[in-house]
Amino acid sequence: MEDRELARLRGEIDRIDGQLLALFLERMRVADEIGAQKGRHRIAVYDGQREAEILSRMREKAGQEHADEAETLFKTLMAISRARQERERGDT
Repeated sequence: MEDRELARLRGEIDRIDGQLLALFLERMRVADEIGAQKGRHRIAVYDGQREAEILSRMREKAGQEHADEAETLFKTLMAISRARQERERGDT
């Protein structure tokens, strides 16, 4: 691969990373709101059934080639969200 092509592809990755970061921050904001709702209603932070449904849906949407990586990504996102919610509630 020539240097110009590599630079172009890296530019695409940088652009995508910027979009991912914006979406991550938006997801964290909404997860924080969910955590506040759970706190007000004394609902447990962890909902295993909900997380299993999300993982199943994301695996299916990602397709066989990327299902494992998609699951890892969403497990990580949900773990970060749970940790933030627990920290906000003082559960940790």
